Amino acid sequence: MRLIGVVLAGALVCGAGAAGSARAAEKPSIDMVFCIDCSGSMGGVIETAKQKVWAIVNEVAKARPAPVLRIGLLGYGDGDRQYRSFPLTDDLDEVYKNLMTFRDQGWGDEFVGLAIHKANNEMRWASGRQVLKVVYVVGNETARQGPADFDYARTAPAAIKDGIVVNAIYCGSSGGQETWREFARMADGQYLEIGGQGGAITVQTPFDTDLAKLSTQLNTTYVPFGREGLVRQKSQAAQDANAGGFGGGVAAERALSKSAPQYNARHWDLVDASREKDFDWTKVKTEELPAELQKMTLEQRKAYVAKKGGERAAIQNQVKELGAKRDAYVKAEVAKKGLKAEGTFDDAVRKSLAQQAKKKGFEFGK
Repeated sequence: MRLIGVVLAGALVCGAGAAGSARAAEKPSIDMVFCIDCSGSMGGVIETAKQKVWAIVNEVAKARPAPVLRIGLLGYGDGDRQYRSFPLTDDLDEVYKNLMTFRDQGWGDEFVGLAIHKANNEMRWASGRQVLKVVYVVGNETARQGPADFDYARTAPAAIKDGIVVNAIYCGSSGGQETWREFARMADGQYLEIGGQGGAITVQTPFDTDLAKLSTQLNTTYVPFGREGLVRQKSQAAQDANAGGFGGGVAAERALSKSAPQYNARHWDLVDASREKDFDWTKVKTEELPAELQKMTLEQRKAYVAKKGGERAAIQNQVKELGAKRDAYVKAEVAKKGLKAEGTFDDAVRKSLAQQAKKKGFEFGK
């Protein structure tokens, strides 16, 4: 069958993605691609993913040594006709902006084997001495659909041959679970079964409002530069708003993520960029700086950026302190109310990720 493969949004190669790949090759890295079925009846799971992605980022932040985290997205479910593809990138604001475009498209024909093939071959995976490459395929129909040349019996073994672990997240009730177990087994992955609506558990805490305020304060410590600096700064605030739209709990999780090393804005922020070993101040164009910095000497700019870095570190420490209190509160509420995390989207991802990352030499603390 001829593959048309129309990309609805995004591109498989972009500046941030290519730069992120090079950076990931130098440091311990975790590359994650979520292949999400966008056919009918998947709306609940997609909305859960939007709510819980920051909790997943915070799980990665527990890993030692601290990895570079890159996330890619692939929306499938319309056979070989069209899909949504966004490349692996460590720009987490960009990831969230792209994830927010996902929705139940009302598609049909869930070619799981083809989705695995695309994730394996069309994403620019990191290389290096300590890299976890993992795919999560999410869907609710039998995985045995599509052309024989791209059946999962071929594409799943091909993925593990390339060092890519493929996990299955089944969230349906119409049968076919055995096919999901099979392809996960073929790629050294795990079979994970969750509720048909994603099973999100959200707990509002007394700390959420303060964490959201601190998240906004963090934004004032970013110093945009480059042609897209101001655009990216506005996107940062927009993703705060997107997270806040799901409630205080999601906004709080995002605040914690923004205080983790995995949230790195070196593409557009002078504080993060100046910490990179290959950063060169002389290559920063004056006309691509905020107006107040354009009037400064080079030494004054360096001092200004250092001051902003100190302010950021102080706010991040406050976030971490409140975050620890929030975690304790959430655990107590979950226990008191008898809530079960098992069978939820984020629990499935976090547990499997921790187990598979350990095989690559990562250790997870609390």
